[in-house]
Amino acid sequence: MRTKLAIFTLTAVALIVAVAIAGPSDTKLGKTLPKSGEVSGWDAVSSSYKYGSGHGIADIYNGGYEKLLEDGMEAACTQNYKNDSRRINVYANEFDTSSNAKGFFNDETEGSGWSSVGGVREGAKYKKTSSVVVGHVHRGKVHAKVVAQGTSDAQVDAVKDFLKELSKQIGKEY
Repeated sequence: MRTKLAIFTLTAVALIVAVAIAGPSDTKLGKTLPKSGEVSGWDAVSSSYKYGSGHGIADIYNGGYEKLLEDGMEAACTQNYKNDSRRINVYANEFDTSSNAKGFFNDETEGSGWSSVGGVREGAKYKKTSSVVVGHVHRGKVHAKVVAQGTSDAQVDAVKDFLKELSKQIGKEY
């Protein structure tokens, strides 16, 4: 009996550890995130990847995730990137339908100040704010968001590069 309990306990612990160390390549949505070096000069920050589905989306989006679920979001993941002292955060969101992903993209990029990104299959836009550069892209059932700390021209270029890479990776997976 002790042997069965020990085996069960070891199996449970192994599963918990596997989930805790899961990386972007462990989920279809995670595979849409750029790997280190796929956007020139940018590396993924070790242990920054998070994934959540259903109510687990709260692990990615603290507030308002219930509304995201109502809008058809089924899963989300995030990864942080670094290039020397520069930082970028990327979020990928899988929706139940492509029209819900596009609707979310349209809601997020509503208003003035948005610029389109060329070379992207569906929609991609970015905008400078007072402290960050924000970009959004959608393709099929996936919407992704890029947030660059700072507003230098280099950060604007990096956001555009991330949006192009995300569009390409999303197209491979979905």
